[in-house]
Amino acid sequence: MTASADHALLLLADLGEASARAHTEATLVPAVSAALSRHLPLLRLDLRRGAAAPGAPEVRRGAGGETIAVFALRDAEGAVGCATMALGGGAALDVSPALLEATGRLLAVALRQVQVLGRVAAIARRAQGEKRTLKEELDRVALPREVVAVGPAMRAIFQQMVPLVARQDTTVLVRGETGTGKEVIARRIHALSRRAERPFLAVNCGALPEGLVESALFGHERGAFTGAAARHLGLFERASGGTLLLDEVGELPRAAQAKLLRVLQEGEIERVGGEGAVRVSVRVIAATHRPLEDMVASGAFREDLYYRLQVFPIIVPPLRERPEDLEPLTRVIVEKVAASFGRTPPRVSAESMARLRAHGWPGNVRELENVIERSMVMSTGDELILSAPLSAAPGAPGATGRVMTYREAAQRCIEDALRAAGGKIYGEDGAAAALGLKPTTLQSKMRKLGIRKDGEKG
Repeated sequence: MTASADHALLLLADLGEASARAHTEATLVPAVSAALSRHLPLLRLDLRRGAAAPGAPEVRRGAGGETIAVFALRDAEGAVGCATMALGGGAALDVSPALLEATGRLLAVALRQVQVLGRVAAIARRAQGEKRTLKEELDRVALPREVVAVGPAMRAIFQQMVPLVARQDTTVLVRGETGTGKEVIARRIHALSRRAERPFLAVNCGALPEGLVESALFGHERGAFTGAAARHLGLFERASGGTLLLDEVGELPRAAQAKLLRVLQEGEIERVGGEGAVRVSVRVIAATHRPLEDMVASGAFREDLYYRLQVFPIIVPPLRERPEDLEPLTRVIVEKVAASFGRTPPRVSAESMARLRAHGWPGNVRELENVIERSMVMSTGDELILSAPLSAAPGAPGATGRVMTYREAAQRCIEDALRAAGGKIYGEDGAAAALGLKPTTLQSKMRKLGIRKDGEKG
């Protein structure tokens, strides 16, 4: 049949609209075929990029009686390929060559468009992959401000072990003395994992009341025990999809250890008073300062749970074994405490750093934080005046087991300032200036506290 001019314009308009909506060759052919079928008795359409085509459109009768139209796909930039249309339903052999040429030009433009879009999509995918790789590398190397890893031991943990295990859902057991920063490591693992957008919950197992451990971890049903007025979701359900840190896991009672083992093995919990299992997807990170091997030997800790937790152990060295981290840690903590006090961070003198290095830090980073905060409360000048003595381990000489009174703290603060100033009260380098007090005010306080000029109490 010979298409009229109006019919041809409608066909080309429909074809152009369908081509514009296609973004790949896989979607282009069905879209174009559907548009052509609305105007012609189309049996099939074959678009071949790069194939040779006749100079002018060819129309012939096929072996099955259908009309075969072969025409070039050519635009202003040159030939793109060849198209073959099979038409049925009594289509005449005189399909307009002008219509076929116009269709070929339109399809050539569409093919070039999807080719460009394909290249753009490939570039975008490659860029996204490179961005993801770069982010992972930056996350591995550029640690958050609160993480200090200057020494080789902590660098190995934060730049090698943590990024490695974060990619998997492997159970991690973080071991180290109290106050070494085990929760910081757990949070870093969560932040680098695929669960980073989901909850991170932490619980100190040793702080849970013995009768409520299972309810806190696994939840309970209404009426499960006296006071259970409603269903309660435990930490495992609330952390589902994310990460749960079980700090001081060695403090769990045996009954809770058995249920924890089931969660790790089966991914299921059972609420107290419940009648069925509840599926959960939780990444478990356990932490402890206890010698679990000794607890296994004594029967206080389940051997099977020990091996289930010990899949990927991370040993955190105490602060006394990583002296390289002490000064940067001090700087970060001073800035953090000063920000919470709404003041400019005071300067830490060389003498103060020497005192900090000489201390054994039995309480590790937590003890350092407490010392700096206590010292900053008493330091009103632009230099941090350390308390004296810094601290004492429980049971060690000097450990009183009671809270220091304000009078004692003020005495220590003034004594430290006098000692650092060589006994001087006046002048820019005197104790009064270091404490931010007038010399006369300082002398008045010294008299009330019974402190002589040389720093000794009278």
